[in-house]
Amino acid sequence: MVASGRNRALLTVLMKMRILLACLVLFHWYSASSNAREAALLPETTVLAERLGGSLDDLPARALAVWGREEIAAAAPRTLDELLAREPSFSLYRRQTALFGNPTSAGVSLRNTGATAASRTLVLRDGIPQNDPFGGWVHWARYDPAALESVRIVPAARAVVWGNQSPAGVIQLRGGQAFDERHLLRVAGGSHQAASGSWIYQTANEVRTLALGVSAFGLRTDGFFVVADGQRGAVDRRLDLQHHGGEVRVAWRPADGVTVEPMVSFYREDRGNGTPLARNATDALDVSLRVTSRDGPISWQVLGYHQQRGFESMFSSVDPVRAAELPALHQYDVPGRGSGGAWTMLWEPGGRWTWTGGADLRRVVGETNETVFALGNPVRDRRAGGGQWLAGLFVAAGYEAGPDTRIDASLRADAWWLRDGERIERSVATGAVLREEFFGDRDGLEPSAALAVSRTLAPGWEADVSVGTSFRLPTLNELHRPFRVRNDIVEANPALDPERFVSVEAGLGWQIAEPLRVRGSLFHHWIRDAIANVPVTDGGMIADLFGVIPPGGSGSQRQNVEQARVLGVQAEIEWQAHDSLVLALDGIWSDTEFIRSPGQPLLEGKPFPQAPDLRLIGSAEWRASPVLTLRAAMEYGAAQTDDALARRRIPSYTSAGIAAAWQVSAATLIHARVDNLFDREIATGLSSDGIRTIAGPRAFWLGVQREF
Repeated sequence: MVASGRNRALLTVLMKMRILLACLVLFHWYSASSNAREAALLPETTVLAERLGGSLDDLPARALAVWGREEIAAAAPRTLDELLAREPSFSLYRRQTALFGNPTSAGVSLRNTGATAASRTLVLRDGIPQNDPFGGWVHWARYDPAALESVRIVPAARAVVWGNQSPAGVIQLRGGQAFDERHLLRVAGGSHQAASGSWIYQTANEVRTLALGVSAFGLRTDGFFVVADGQRGAVDRRLDLQHHGGEVRVAWRPADGVTVEPMVSFYREDRGNGTPLARNATDALDVSLRVTSRDGPISWQVLGYHQQRGFESMFSSVDPVRAAELPALHQYDVPGRGSGGAWTMLWEPGGRWTWTGGADLRRVVGETNETVFALGNPVRDRRAGGGQWLAGLFVAAGYEAGPDTRIDASLRADAWWLRDGERIERSVATGAVLREEFFGDRDGLEPSAALAVSRTLAPGWEADVSVGTSFRLPTLNELHRPFRVRNDIVEANPALDPERFVSVEAGLGWQIAEPLRVRGSLFHHWIRDAIANVPVTDGGMIADLFGVIPPGGSGSQRQNVEQARVLGVQAEIEWQAHDSLVLALDGIWSDTEFIRSPGQPLLEGKPFPQAPDLRLIGSAEWRASPVLTLRAAMEYGAAQTDDALARRRIPSYTSAGIAAAWQVSAATLIHARVDNLFDREIATGLSSDGIRTIAGPRAFWLGVQREF
């Protein structure tokens, strides 16, 4: 059966590759005929979905971090989150790269703004939301870093124009220019029997009216043991992973200033979660169409997309000595679909003003189909799910008040609807209905606004202040899908209300001298109705929600906490110690707290789970020669808790890494790195029965990138 499954997977990959090759043949046939026509060279495509007038690069205070193509290539991350983790404000829910972490824990909460694994940060690829339609998490392994032109992290008050899922900020992924000629092959391998490869082919006809981009990538690894050494038993396995994906994009210029770009992409992932039964798999298929017009002071863009997701996950129960396991919950079919569109207009009349406005719409539907087990035997089937509609209008203005001052303001209104929520459970043995609930439709209107001022105070001094308010609608996953981590159970809650954020930030930058730069920011988020996994301690409620909790386990339910806050300071210092040596120290300190929780007073005064109060990253980059760059980094993370009541403490950690990038020729780059250089044990989780999970041990990675 295993061999048969692998053969089917191989046939699927071969079929997809045949489709890619057919696209290449068709393109070259069409390109040859169109090259005979005369046309003027047209400007490169502009992604108006960035939604902010002017260039973000003009004002460094607008972005927490920015990486260009060369920096991405030099870092050569296996998954994109490994690059983003160089910025201390970025983290996934657990201290684990997405390469080995469960995708449901791969949501982003910039600056510790999330009390659960759900993402409070919106991830965009050329303006299209990448957060999973059902769960809001992000499949970071899906994005080939070599195919990206830039990556940018935008903080909270600058992200208001994107609406839902962006109250803590936005991460913008921008693909390469469609009409660039680019041919790239990249192969890599390393520890844990890991091997990967990616291929990019971009070409355009001579008159640049038609372009084709095709890419494919894949990775496999045997992984490592996620349970700490002294606690492993016979059932423990490595976190194995296989994934592959690809993309086809066409760009067509039917007239001066107009570009039409259809795109289709796919992704498949299979991963083990540390025991024979505990596995999950993901399928993704996206299609989109973008039409852009740039002619004079007014530019506009129309964007439409459709996303299909499939997810499957098996949860198991392991005995105390980890010698045997039994199935506990099999979510055998968790489909999600998202469809949407956006219209954006940019008006640059000249002078001091820049205007951006538009509208967007997104509809998501999804459900979980699952089997619940008792003592390893299936006892009930469950179907739960529903749908969401979101529609928004926004306008943003940028005003150059003087040569040293810029003011940005944005205003947005979102309408939302929750529809067709249901939960139906049947007996596996008899088919009888055990539970049948249909949740009432709900709707609401959410206003959002932001104001930001940036000013050069004196030569070498820059300051900025911003304030904004935004919201996050609970995901279908939070509303309808329960989950289990070993013997800890978390129930869904279809009555959840949206989270509301009010964010304030003030920053100051000082170029002390030509080689020395310092910057610091103070930020504060007030969160109303923060969604958290709230422990259930009432006996009657435990019986209603869970029936029986396994020995040594715990039961929680997603609930709104009336008031919470995040207060912090972020600072960085960069010193060009020599023409070839740059030293940097970046850090973030944050204090998270549940302030008011009438439903569970035990939460009050407690910090958010998985939210360390201090994270520091020190690095040194030495350009040893014109073709060789060496980098060393040391990271520290303070202790944190793994539960909302702060009873399970995860210790602090330090980790070191070294890397080298060798530009062998103009077309060939070799990169190598060692992660967790001193092979420290880095805890990522602590379950209620005392089982410690850990991040990756020391690992070596070597890759070669060749541009043709």
